[in-house]
Amino acid sequence: MRNKWLKRGILFLAVGCLTFSMTGCKGKEILNTALEKLHLKTVEEPEEEVEEKEVEPEVEVAKPELTTNLSGSVTYEIGDAAEPLTVEATTSDEGEITYQWYQSFTNTNGGGTIIEGATENTFTPPTKEAGIVYYYVVATSTIQNSTNRITSETAEVVVSEKTEAETAAENAEAPAETQEEQPEAPAETQPEQ
Repeated sequence: MRNKWLKRGILFLAVGCLTFSMTGCKGKEILNTALEKLHLKTVEEPEEEVEEKEVEPEVEVAKPELTTNLSGSVTYEIGDAAEPLTVEATTSDEGEITYQWYQSFTNTNGGGTIIEGATENTFTPPTKEAGIVYYYVVATSTIQNSTNRITSETAEVVVSEKTEAETAAENAEAPAETQEEQPEAPAETQPEQ
């Protein structure tokens, strides 16, 4: 008999919450109140404790300065060995300088794509595919949990297709064993007179 009334009470509460949902009815609170009234709730739920994190005070970090910056444009052909792009940053305080390189398909030093693993002050651009890519780097100075950063200018790297003449010259220099040997044609014989 008791379960029958409990089911009806919960159903009544659920319908009531749906009806009065605009007034901020909280079903969990009402259900807990109903269970307490029916003496079915015997274990008190512990209140959640809010853990406060200790935040270290911010330390003022000097903005790094780029003593070597990026600029200009270089052109390579597919497969050429590229020269490394280089930047150098310094700071006037004890900040530790770190670098992160980015690439972009527009001539801008923001909104680019992170180049995974490119965290040194030099980066050698790949020349596997033809196209124009702009590279830039962000130098960050860090003291404790505080940072300050500077973004370099861009460097344009143009990778072009090889010309037909260059491709033909490379094929002509291929080892003889890769070229197919043609059998010699038999010499024609002249009838004797």
